Amino acid sequence: MAKQKMIHQVYFWLHDVANTKEFLTEAVPMLGRCKTVGKFIAGTPAATADRDVVDHSFQVSCTLFFDSLEDQDIYQSDPLHLEFIEKYSSMWKKVQVYDIAI
Repeated sequence: MAKQKMIHQVYFWLHDVANTKEFLTEAVPMLGRCKTVGKFIAGTPAATADRDVVDHSFQVSCTLFFDSLEDQDIYQSDPLHLEFIEKYSSMWKKVQVYDIAI
């Protein structure tokens, strides 16, 4: 049976918008260094037109690609992922995750 590849998208709303650059450059890159992450991308909302279907309200987003659902499960307990949560969770007021099978 073929492995199910997936994309793990994470959106962060920070308590203090002034911390966006630090969170983008210092915090979220830790997630990309987790051993089972195949590809990692992080960014901020694009300056696209305001439309009812577009959400520009978050400060930072990251997208992680995994070769399997098992790799994503391993990521959840990766020491770097756990360190990220412990060190930076006080910076966000909301986090939203979307997992996509590809």
